[in-house]
Amino acid sequence: MKPYILKGLFIIGICFLLSSCYEDFIVINSTFKSVKRSKDSSQVFFFHYLQAGQPPKGISRFPDGGIHKIIYKNTSLYSFDIKNKELFKIYDFGNLPFNNVLEHISLQNNNITFSISPLMGWDWIRKHSSDSSFIKIQSKYNGFYTCDLETKSLNRFINEGYYPEISPDGKQIIYLKKDTAHIEIWHLSINKNENHLLKNIVDDSPYTSLKWKNNESIYFKSNDKTYEMYVNTNNAILIKNKIDFKTDYIPIKDIKELTSEISFKNWGLNLADFWQKNKNEYLQDIIKLNGNLNYRKAVLQSLSEDLNKVDLEYILEQMQKYEDSLEAYKKTEYKLNSKETKALVIQYLN
Repeated sequence: MKPYILKGLFIIGICFLLSSCYEDFIVINSTFKSVKRSKDSSQVFFFHYLQAGQPPKGISRFPDGGIHKIIYKNTSLYSFDIKNKELFKIYDFGNLPFNNVLEHISLQNNNITFSISPLMGWDWIRKHSSDSSFIKIQSKYNGFYTCDLETKSLNRFINEGYYPEISPDGKQIIYLKKDTAHIEIWHLSINKNENHLLKNIVDDSPYTSLKWKNNESIYFKSNDKTYEMYVNTNNAILIKNKIDFKTDYIPIKDIKELTSEISFKNWGLNLADFWQKNKNEYLQDIIKLNGNLNYRKAVLQSLSEDLNKVDLEYILEQMQKYEDSLEAYKKTEYKLNSKETKALVIQYLN
């Protein structure tokens, strides 16, 4: 056989392998970060990370499980009205091209300050990455944002700091900077857009807790000791009183429960746009437990208007038949893993 024919067959073979190395279903991951409540406990603020991807199959899974083919990825900052169960998107960061993220939220009265950056920091990315997309993302998102929760007006302040904390009057921000040996506490005057160094701290920790006491002074921790410092004089005084730096945080499990009825479509992931299948193919994914629970939940949400009692009873019936067709540990595994999915179907049936 001629060399060019062999080469052509080889290319065709490679293309076939590449096109068939992913499963015909997706896995949806939903993650909440930096969850904080308002002072009156009426609202919750948080970062939400949503990603959907096709898992690898066959040899593509080795040696460490393989890399998913991402079909949807989004990072956004939200608020959730607990009484009215209303979700509001404060800011959409889109598809951030890094996985390990450092995010922060600070609340004071009607003001929220927030920031997001790669875990290694924007400065490290700029020095060590040649990917132009990272540079574009930095120019777009580097710094802090402030938002008036009543007027929804948004402002951005560009700098290299992180962990911003807004003052009670909404006119000042304290934040951190870090080099190889020191942590620095900086002050930003919002009206003047002026920054100045407050304190240089020698600390092995990558982070020190910050909190405003009032509009004139702050609390911070260094080497497991707590200090009060006046922002106008930079005088730091060691204090013995225990300060709670996390009074407005709430557990991740609470926000998961509060937002459990919000559909993936309302989070921004519409299966009809990103993962199209016909009704029977979707039902088979549910019956065979393809993907993860989030995916099967998204399928049920997507089909909810087209599913009737007969469809739902059919799903449960076919799940039982599929379980009965399995043997030994496969049957036991399916029985255990199908409980949550069956419960979802029964919810729609009721």
